[in-house]
Amino acid sequence: MDESVLNRIDLAAEFDALKRAGFAGETPLCHLMSSFGSDKVGSRHNYTLLYDRWLGGFRSEPLTLFELGIGTNKVDAPSTMGAGYQPGASLRAWRAYFPHARILGADIDRDTLFEEDRIRTFWTDQIDPMAIRALWREVGDVSFDIVIDDGLHRAPANIRFFLESFGRLKPGGIYIVEDIHPKADAVMRPFAECVAAVAKCVVYGALEHPGNQYNNRIFVFQKA
Repeated sequence: MDESVLNRIDLAAEFDALKRAGFAGETPLCHLMSSFGSDKVGSRHNYTLLYDRWLGGFRSEPLTLFELGIGTNKVDAPSTMGAGYQPGASLRAWRAYFPHARILGADIDRDTLFEEDRIRTFWTDQIDPMAIRALWREVGDVSFDIVIDDGLHRAPANIRFFLESFGRLKPGGIYIVEDIHPKADAVMRPFAECVAAVAKCVVYGALEHPGNQYNNRIFVFQKA
């Protein structure tokens, strides 16, 4: 398996530098995610500040990116984005940010699935290991530079999907779990410390946000 170009990123140093500088300002990724309607930026989250710092130098690379959680607008569904949301906002923003990238996504809500130029999506259930394995069989022989879990924001689901999926990362590739709730911290933090033994780098922490001091935290794993 080829090494990811992202192996050159010093994730921990850049995260610490951003914390010292403060989580403010706007980036090209902030504008794109906002324009497509993603909640990775705005009143709830500011992940785009960190992602742009990490990934901005690789925009022209032919990356492969997978994101779990296309975003359902069914108001009675777990992790709903609300009735006015258009599923696929983040996937389309990533496509615009990385003009040569291949973008894949998955969700449990079949009504969110779609296929467009450089975007392909799949069904899966991230709490069912058999469904996750079926997903990867359907995806085929693809390895990833970036995997993002923005699906069901519960520790058992996050851990299950990670264990079934991190092997799909290229060496040096990064795996991100977003929106970790405080009640999940007692599980996710020790898990992050455990998998650090087989990682090049692990970052676990909160991003300061004026409107969200609750679940604006991430776990990032870079494959050795």
